[in-house]
Amino acid sequence: MGPVHTLAAAGMKAVRDASPTSKVEIHVIVDKDKLAKTMEFWHQFLTRVKAKGQNPDVLAISHYPEWHGKPEALDRNLNTMATTHPGYDIDIAETAYPASGGDGSPLPNSPLPRTIQGQADAIRRVFQAANDVVDNRGSGVLAWEPAGYQPMFRAVPGLANTWEPHASINVFNASRAKHILQDTVYTSTRVGAAPKLPSSIRMLTTADNTITRVPVRWQPLPPGATDRPGEVTVTGETDTGPVTAVIDVVPRRAR
Repeated sequence: MGPVHTLAAAGMKAVRDASPTSKVEIHVIVDKDKLAKTMEFWHQFLTRVKAKGQNPDVLAISHYPEWHGKPEALDRNLNTMATTHPGYDIDIAETAYPASGGDGSPLPNSPLPRTIQGQADAIRRVFQAANDVVDNRGSGVLAWEPAGYQPMFRAVPGLANTWEPHASINVFNASRAKHILQDTVYTSTRVGAAPKLPSSIRMLTTADNTITRVPVRWQPLPPGATDRPGEVTVTGETDTGPVTAVIDVVPRRAR
């Protein structure tokens, strides 16, 4: 690995020198049932490039089920990397799933058919794996190669060199949250007393990173919900989604 880590360290230094704000990503493959071997590579690689004074920001892998395993293997691969190397973001640098072929039968290691809906569901499942990486360190998912390999696009009949997206590509738009609610509120009340629930909650608008407050309509508590100590949950609705209040019911003060 000598020439490899020396070359990689030189490449990282070149990126840092040319664009100090850019993140450096290293992309490797975790073949099916080869996680231990890949973790050995990461240990060797990171130890040696750090000895050269360099360090990447993002550790990345590919996920094609026919080569890299079931969705559960992707979850395991991502979280093993994240917990073993907590100083890095984790990225899925390549993924794809076909929308046709094989009479619609699933690819090896996938439960999903080779249809437009199956393609959308496969990509969504990869998004889920990235979203669930420990400590929220999943940094992104890239489809590869959108127009050529297992394409997210199809050739338009009768128009040369013209492509259009399958409906499955809408999964990318659907995954971009426009508003993020403070979806859980915690409060407390004494036994027998009605809890004071907020009339509004905070909401982040991702387009401009502003935080505003939106009205919330709480469901009534069931009769007797605060008659004894414990925890009570009540749901509420806003114009942009549901919220939950968790109420800690505590004993009355002794007199």
